Formats: sequence, C-alpha cells, structure tokens
Amino acid sequence: MTDTSNINGKELYNAIVSGICKVISRHEHLNKINVFPVPDGDTGTNLLFTLKPILGIKDSISDIVSDTLSKISNVAIDSARGNSGTIMAQYFIGMSEEASTTQNINNKNLHKLLEAAYKAAMGSMSEPKEGTIITVMRDISDEAKKHLDSDSIEQTFKAIYQVSVKSLNNTPEQMQILKDAGVVDAGAQGFVDLIEGVCHYLESGEILNPESIEMHDSEDFNTDINIENYDDSTYQFCTECIVEGDGISRKDMKEKLNEMGDSFILAGTKNKVKIHIHTDTPDKVFDICSEFGNIKNQKADDMHQQVSSSHDTQSEIAIVTDSGCDIQYDTHNSNIHIVPVRYSFGSKEYIDKVSQTSDEFYNELMSNPVHPKTSQPPTGDFISKYENLSTHYKSIISIHIPGKLSGTLQSAKNAIKRIENNNITHIDSYSASVGLGLIVKRASQFATEINDHSQLVKKIDSLIKNTEIFLTVNDISYAIKGGRVPKYKGAVAKFLRMHPILSTDKEGKLKAASALFGSKNLHQKFAQFILKKLDNNSHYHISVGHSNAEEGGHEIVDIIENNFKNIISIDLVEMGSALGVHSGPNSFIAGIQKEIDE
Repeated sequence: MTDTSNINGKELYNAIVSGICKVISRHEHLNKINVFPVPDGDTGTNLLFTLKPILGIKDSISDIVSDTLSKISNVAIDSARGNSGTIMAQYFIGMSEEASTTQNINNKNLHKLLEAAYKAAMGSMSEPKEGTIITVMRDISDEAKKHLDSDSIEQTFKAIYQVSVKSLNNTPEQMQILKDAGVVDAGAQGFVDLIEGVCHYLESGEILNPESIEMHDSEDFNTDINIENYDDSTYQFCTECIVEGDGISRKDMKEKLNEMGDSFILAGTKNKVKIHIHTDTPDKVFDICSEFGNIKNQKADDMHQQVSSSHDTQSEIAIVTDSGCDIQYDTHNSNIHIVPVRYSFGSKEYIDKVSQTSDEFYNELMSNPVHPKTSQPPTGDFISKYENLSTHYKSIISIHIPGKLSGTLQSAKNAIKRIENNNITHIDSYSASVGLGLIVKRASQFATEINDHSQLVKKIDSLIKNTEIFLTVNDISYAIKGGRVPKYKGAVAKFLRMHPILSTDKEGKLKAASALFGSKNLHQKFAQFILKKLDNNSHYHISVGHSNAEEGGHEIVDIIENNFKNIISIDLVEMGSALGVHSGPNSFIAGIQKEIDE
C-alpha cells in the first residue's frame, strides 16, 4: 500500500488481520516461552482463540473505522481466552469506544485511540505488572504522541513497532521470572507480533500468510524452569465466563470478585462482560457473576495440571479423555487431560467436577424438582485442548465414553476438522466411569514406556477388550427420569425390589448383566457379585465407584481385597455427574481389568 496520511475501516481491518496472521504463525513459540503469570504454556493458544474469529467477519467490514472497531471488539470479547487474550479484547474495546465517530485514522487521532485502548486494558486488570503486555501498550501510546504532526501513518507505525520491540526486550529486566528463564513476556511478544503484522500490511499492502512466515523457534531461551519450586498454593483454576445483561455495574462486580483469586481481569461493556480469574472456587465465581446477568461460556482449566504437562518429559504422547471418566487422578500422571462434560438443572449450567462438589451435586439431585440434563463438551473445548497439547506433545490419543451413550466422542472428532494437527487418534472405550478410568490410567502409564503412537493404540485396544464395568443403582427412579430405563420396566423393578446390574456390550450399549434383590446391604451383595466375576487364574486392576456413599464403597473394597488375592491395584473413586444423573445417590459401580501382559 502506498504511503498515506490516513487509513479507512477496511484498510484497518486488513492491517489487523495481517497482525493476527503473524500471531497465529507464532502461537506455538508463544506457548513455549510462557512462564508468567503461570508457566502453563497456553499464551499462544489463548491468543489464537481470541483473535482468529476476527478473520471471519471480513464480509461485514465497511470503510468506517468506528464500525470496524466495533465489530472487531464484539468478536474479541466473545472469544477472549486467558490473561493476554482478555486484555487484548479490552484493548480493542477501549479503541472502539474512543472511535465512536471516527471515519478514518490519521496521526492526530491515532494517539487518542492507542491511549484509550491502553487505559481500558489497564483498567480491566486488578494488579497490572510492569514487564508484561500492558507495558508495551503504554510505551507505544507514548510513542504515537510524538508523531501527531506527521503526514505518514506508515512511518508512525514503523516507529511504534521499533518502540514495541525495545519495550519487549526490556521485559526480562522488569520481571525476575522472565530473566531466570531467559525469555521475554509471552503476552507482550504476541502483542508485538500483532504490531509487526500491521506494519507489514501498511508497508506492502499485503496481508501476511501464516504459512509463509519465517519461524524463529530456534531462539535461545530456557523454559525448563524448576516446576518443583512452583508454588502449590497458587490458585488452581483459570476460570472464565461471559456475563450478559442490561447496565452491568463493572465496578460492583469487580469489588465482589476481587478477593476471589488473582490474575483478575474484568473486560467488556455495560451489556457484556468477560471475566478471567485464577481461583480455587470457580463455583463461587460463577455464583457471583450470575447476580449481574446471564452467564455463558463457563470454563475452569486446572492450571496445576497444565503446568505439569507443559514440562512433562516422560511422555511424547498425551492422553485426553472426558469427565465421564471417573479416575483416582495422580498429579504425576501429567499426560492425562480431561475435558469436562456439562450438566444443567433447568437454565443453570454446571461444569462437571468443577462447578459443584460431589456433595452439592447429589444434594441438588435429591432436592431439585427439575431433573438435570447432561451435554457433551462443546467442540471448542476439544479444539482448545488439542491445540495447546500439540505444542507440548508429538501426538494425542483421545479416549471417551461410548458413542452409543453420548455425543462426546463425536464432539471430539469434530474438533479435528478445525485444527491443523491431525496426529490425533480417537478411541471409543466402550466403557464409562471407573471402567474408562482404568483404561485411561493404564494408557497413561504405557505412554511413558511406549513412544510409538500406533503401538500404544494397539495396547489401549487390548486394555478395552479386557475391561468390564458393572453398575447397580439404589433407586431406579433417577434412571427413569433420565430416560435410560422405560417407566414400565422401572415399575416392575420397584415392585420386585430389584436392583438391576448394568454393563456395556461390545458396542458400548447398556445391557442387563444381572440383578440384586432386597433393599438392605446393597453394597455387600454387589461386592459378592463382583467377586464371582474374578478369575482366580488372572490378575486384576480394580476400581470401585460410589455416588455419595463413601462408607459403602470402602466396604466393597474391603470385601474384594479380603476375598481375592490376585489384585494388582484397587481404587475407590466418586462417580461424577455424567453417570450420577442416571444412577442417583447411594449407587455403586465397579471396573475390573485383567492384566493384559499375562
């Protein structure tokens, strides 16, 4: 593009798109240098998910700058993820609000737009830190002020870019953790990449092609920080949601949420707010947010687990599953990654194993007249998980509850269509709950021993063939409400005081395996049933699950241990909501897995 004193809305959009393409091309590098505020290796992925949807609004862009910025900011706030992504979204909002009547950008109004954007981003943060993205935003605003009388918008942006690079390179001097790791701030680097792409368009008139951009991942840095020194008291969940309403008081919301954690960012407008906070209590955060409007896009990522996986040196293969997997999770199994199922009581949505404790879930299940409904994780959750893991692992094996019982497996498969990395294998476990847990846990262990993807898949297939599950419910009325058991069959079972024992067939469909009778000592009868399923000539991994009936679960474990000697391992876990909505409280499930190397 020829040098000019101003740019219109379409030119601005093209310049920003060019910048986004630069960020996209560098997102894996950004993940690798991410050490602050949490070394969880997801800054690049978060910026990708925040910015990439902006590429999809090309056909709606006009020549008017205010209209362009309004559309960009609306998309950005909806898609914003992570610290840097949320700050970036607020940056666009601040620019948009300042440009309410702006038709073209010139050097006289550029400073006002950049200053307003910086102040908006700054105001969204509870504790801004020098040496981060916000520092670079301030420095380029100050530089723009020096060029008010310039006739060349291109030359101004060149100067801005040069200052941004200088500011970025100074971030290690402002933050010790960056200096120790030998990196610049990842969020700041992403912002500088955006500016570089903008400058490229203004200079050449061409939008950068991500595939043609030279990579710089050979840069000398050391991100092998000692995660043993990572403060375990740091908040566990990166929690996010969007709140929509009329006249939302961001000040009041900020006051209520400010004490719930750290890395708190509140971005948005009076009608739509994006919340990002690191906390140990996502459920309480969501409850507070619901006071201000309707909440959507709830997310709570386990940062402790992300930190471990980003520095995992034991495995080249990541294991992904869903929260329909009930597992005794060991944080040392850092290559296991869980995508949560969602459930709702009426209009109120929850994230499985995050939004409610087990006690809270079963109490509401028993007291709420509305029976909950479960839903598979959104495809976007799988896309995000796969994109991030692809930075840290050579390949991914995704193992899920049966396709015959849930749309989760299909949701995971759909994600493949929208990401570049296809080194992902999806596996139907034909099992659920503790059965799926046994498969996933053993797959994780094998992944530290077998770095060949196809060999590990074969190993997992053997695990599936040698794993069985058996479920007995205390009150069949929950299965009837959930549509898993027809009313007439439920009536017969209640009349006979029968507790059916369910399993899955070779296709993952539920089938009747047996039945227990009488209302007393259900757990003891179930334990005896499981013992009859064990072959004295084989060795087993066993997992017992309970729904709000821990004492009975312990007794089942004791009975099995005292009466069968060939046990390699035995766990007791809580059933999650994915099965609990159908089993109801005081139910039990057992997974038995033959040792496949016998």
